[in-house]
Amino acid sequence: MNRKQIICFDNCCNSRLFDGDTSPKVKAQAAKIKHIINNRAKGGYLIVGSFAGDAEIEKIPDNEMRRKAKAQYKNVIDSKVKNSTQIVARAQKLESMGLDPMDARHLAAAEAAGAKFLLTTDKKFIRRCQNRNITAVKVIDPLDF
Repeated sequence: MNRKQIICFDNCCNSRLFDGDTSPKVKAQAAKIKHIINNRAKGGYLIVGSFAGDAEIEKIPDNEMRRKAKAQYKNVIDSKVKNSTQIVARAQKLESMGLDPMDARHLAAAEAAGAKFLLTTDKKFIRRCQNRNITAVKVIDPLDF
């Protein structure tokens, strides 16, 4: 049986698809994210979402943007990690290691899903995880996937 590799997106990746910025890096990230989504079956991986992604989307102040983000997220993920006491405890531990609360939740959910990668466009999040070696999940920019 061929086991699929699990990857997770934080909300930066979902939102990147709606960014109107025309910088080359933002365009490249959006194109890479679309490529990952469109080729996941061929690439042999699953995209797993989580309660953390849902919570971040709910914080989008613009109603139309929030609606689009919800629909996109729902169409992109193959399954979803639900919150649990173990994930909350791990997220608190990750926060104590210097991660922002939402980043800690995303990473704890990715760990619980058995993800190999957590994709984000947040440079600070990437640096904090790389510099501290706090998880087996590789937190990377989609361009590096």
